[in-house]
Amino acid sequence: MNTPTPPRNAPTPGHELLSQVRRWYAYARWANARMLAACDTLSADALQREQGTSFGSVLGTLEHMYGADWVWMERWQGRFPSAFPAKGTLHTVADLRAAWASLDTGREEFLSSLTAARLDEPLAFRNMKGDAFEYPLGSLLLHVSNHATYHRGQVMQLVRQLGGTVSSTDVLFWLAEEK
Repeated sequence: MNTPTPPRNAPTPGHELLSQVRRWYAYARWANARMLAACDTLSADALQREQGTSFGSVLGTLEHMYGADWVWMERWQGRFPSAFPAKGTLHTVADLRAAWASLDTGREEFLSSLTAARLDEPLAFRNMKGDAFEYPLGSLLLHVSNHATYHRGQVMQLVRQLGGTVSSTDVLFWLAEEK
């Protein structure tokens, strides 16, 4: 069977994935800004109030999200931290906003220098328990984006339950604003 030859200037699947990864992280930055704005509508007490969730409180969940983003950024650059940086050090939404802004700047630089070929390269690492793993970098980039979306939904639900004001972080709203 003959397979058609793609046009000479057609993007390769790797280039398409790289483009989508960059878009997902642009979306994540937008959605995180909305999430943090929603958190601004809560008192300091409400942010720290135990909610019986995996990370205890809104602030605990935010610390986990930021910490995970930071750890993965380190791993992508060949550094392998053994602990999260944020535990107990980010006390306010302003602290988190500043930390994420710095991380986002570094992540944008990393993503802009990334090549499509690198997406298929394996990245070996150990999790915080010391277990060894290896996945293609592209898969890990998608994992981290998905992880943030999952926890962002948890935070927005907690904010709503605590009486705060939320705006949708659904990707369709971002797409509408992007036009």
